[in-house]
Amino acid sequence: MELFRVIKSDAKKAMQSFGGRSIAALMIIFLVYLAINLTEGVVMFAFFGEDFLYGYDVFMKENILATAVSGVFCLIWLLVMSPLFLGHTKLNLSFAEGKDESINLLFDMFSKAKRFFGSAFFALSFAIRYVFVFAIALAPGAAMFYCAETFIPEAGRAVEMLKISVCCLSVGIMILCAAMAAVFVQRWHLAPYYFAEGTGIAKSFSVSAKATKGIRANILAFKFSFAGWLPLSILILPMLWSIPFYLLSNAIYAKYLMERYERSLAEIPETEEEEEAIGQ
Repeated sequence: MELFRVIKSDAKKAMQSFGGRSIAALMIIFLVYLAINLTEGVVMFAFFGEDFLYGYDVFMKENILATAVSGVFCLIWLLVMSPLFLGHTKLNLSFAEGKDESINLLFDMFSKAKRFFGSAFFALSFAIRYVFVFAIALAPGAAMFYCAETFIPEAGRAVEMLKISVCCLSVGIMILCAAMAAVFVQRWHLAPYYFAEGTGIAKSFSVSAKATKGIRANILAFKFSFAGWLPLSILILPMLWSIPFYLLSNAIYAKYLMERYERSLAEIPETEEEEEAIGQ
């Protein structure tokens, strides 16, 4: 689409001006993420020695203290990474608007306690919404697959073919429902951008749902248009350009959609006034 090409062209121009700061911000997020995980590994090794390295899942289930320590670090991850991700979103949004902002904007969500804890609640709410939608979407196909594997006996070729057919059908249903769910969750695509700009948690999701109405398939198509960059992202150096470029492109597209929605709201009062004038 022409719109996608224009957005990507604008993103390339923005990368020339703000690419260094966008890459630096991404590296800071990665280093903080790495530091949290390394600290968890060091603490686990200090308390439990080499036991947790072998059969990690079994060890965590059998050791309540280890599970508690891991839970604490999950909470730390949520409280630290959520504000950083949303700060990065705000930084990219400012670049999309052409503002020459400092990289310090990455830490904007840490400036106030309300925004800091709100970031964690927002991220948690965002994740719950996605998990719930995909769980509901995959449930029918998964249930059909489970029933086929559990209740259809392996007794004869005809029954075996029936079982294979039902399993293939269930996989097809799961793929179709997952695609529909992927389109549906685009209703919350703009929520992080609204929240980063200062909108409340609930309102961010509701306004995003209204602003993306009727164009959610287009948003998903825009994201898939970057699929060709995935092979480059395997290598470190190309990844340092492709990921910031993708995020900046999304910010420019989000800004376009947000302004589009604002213009649509501004047109409503004018239309009502015109109708009243005609009626008089």
